[in-house]
Amino acid sequence: MKVFVTGGTGAIGGHVVPILIAQGHAVTALARTPEKAAVLTRQGAKAVTVSLFDRPALAAVLTGHEAITNLASAIPSTTQFMRAKAWRNNDRVRAEGSAAVAGAALDAGVGLLIQESVSMLYPDRGSTWIDEHVPVDSFPIARANIAAETNANRFTEAGGDRMGAALPQRPRGLDRDRSVLKPGRLTAIP
Repeated sequence: MKVFVTGGTGAIGGHVVPILIAQGHAVTALARTPEKAAVLTRQGAKAVTVSLFDRPALAAVLTGHEAITNLASAIPSTTQFMRAKAWRNNDRVRAEGSAAVAGAALDAGVGLLIQESVSMLYPDRGSTWIDEHVPVDSFPIARANIAAETNANRFTEAGGDRMGAALPQRPRGLDRDRSVLKPGRLTAIP
């Protein structure tokens, strides 16, 4: 499968890109700097530089891809974590960036969007699967993550073939048969 990854050098993407390559997927990943592009290239991915917020430019580089995995974030350092202002960049990435990614994926005809999320958005369901039909628990600090979920749902509603939410606390892998991702496929994610 030809997969595009945003956030490919981040905390999650830094593990996902090599796993996808090892599984035989052709990976293209967004790189914000020449240093990050070099990391991706060494891993075997094709690095491209484009703004996460530029929908037309994203659509151009997404053309020909079968899937996009949006792992982009801008989590503040632990020294700044408790300050609301420290989350502004991350909130923009989650809200505006995910909207551009979902829209560009539709524009480019990408069939599968995997939107990274956090499990704390959802109510505890024990061993029952959580998919895009489970309502999220709404609380102020989660607004940007809820926006990313909403943008991914819009992708599906507008004709995207599949939509998945990868929950880092419970690693998931690409699955073409379900709208959620089955456990155990990306087990190398810490």
